Amino acid sequence: MSIQLAPDIEAGLRAEAAGRGMDVSTLISAAVRAYLGETPVPAVRPTPSRPRAAELAWASRPEARFIGQWVVLEGSRVVASGPNPKQLYEDARAGGDLSPFLIFVSPHDEQPFAGGWLD
Repeated sequence: MSIQLAPDIEAGLRAEAAGRGMDVSTLISAAVRAYLGETPVPAVRPTPSRPRAAELAWASRPEARFIGQWVVLEGSRVVASGPNPKQLYEDARAGGDLSPFLIFVSPHDEQPFAGGWLD
């Protein structure tokens, strides 16, 4: 989308943007967000990724004592477990893990429910 502005308005915008150390598009975007009452979108922080082979290996053969619980893993080590996944996740994040590996350990013999009729 493009907008044609009067030369004096365009010059004023350019001067204001330069004074704030930004380009005109950024200045206009910020002004529109402020006008609409929107808060600016925070900058996205990259989350470091790491291999999860050890966690996946543990998940494929979980310890029986964790069946029916949510588990936070760090490699093949259980860091925390319990019934409340949100609390476990928040605790792991508060402890410094930016990307906790959280799973629910279901019984081995449990079959997934797909619904429908059986013949």
